[in-house]
Amino acid sequence: MDHAIPIIIAAYFCSIVSGLTGMGGGFLLLVLLSPLFPPAILIPFHGSLQLISNLSRLTLFFKHINWRITLLFASGALIGATAGSRVVIDIPTNYFRLFLGIAILIMTWMPKLKNVPRIPGVFFYVGGVSTFLSLFIGATGPLIAPFFLKAGLTKEGLVASKAACQIPLHIFKILVYLSTGFLLAPWLPILAGAVPAMFLGIWTGKKLLGRVPEKRFYRLLQVVITLLALRLLYYAATNGL
Repeated sequence: MDHAIPIIIAAYFCSIVSGLTGMGGGFLLLVLLSPLFPPAILIPFHGSLQLISNLSRLTLFFKHINWRITLLFASGALIGATAGSRVVIDIPTNYFRLFLGIAILIMTWMPKLKNVPRIPGVFFYVGGVSTFLSLFIGATGPLIAPFFLKAGLTKEGLVASKAACQIPLHIFKILVYLSTGFLLAPWLPILAGAVPAMFLGIWTGKKLLGRVPEKRFYRLLQVVITLLALRLLYYAATNGL
């Protein structure tokens, strides 16, 4: 609980990013929290914070949700979580940080997919794969973003639908970790403090939506995430692998 105030502040600023762009905030929050916790705590705790963030976005952007995409994604997420629950293992902390740092750099700088597969019900498969992977790397936003970007959604619709889809993803992820022994109760005070902070962050991001140059903002976000990922790799290397 020593980190409660920094966590809540980080959650607020990352929520601004999420409210502004619909992506990147959860990834940024994961990198900020990763030096503080082992993976068995980090992934479900981060998922709990992201659940709050996505519920906040859902509240503010509710009328823009694409329910067909959401239902397909949620159905796939259930399958992905069920499959992942059978193989979740406790990875040594520094190996996890090394793996996470490398994964973040790849997902942050990989070329954007311009021609994502046009498969009937594609969001069912996107939900399944992303939920499965989220059990091991925590955040999969950059992997699923191209599918939302190519779905013909408005900017508000993208923010709303991505939030609605990620709610079942995080719920299933938390349930999987609860089944492996993760205790949520000790973290409830921080989560309670994060609720108003993240709602305020999402609200601030929504107000900024359309006022901030998108390309410049994404580039700045990429640079920040990269620096944090490099710090994570340095932290892992200097603390022994």
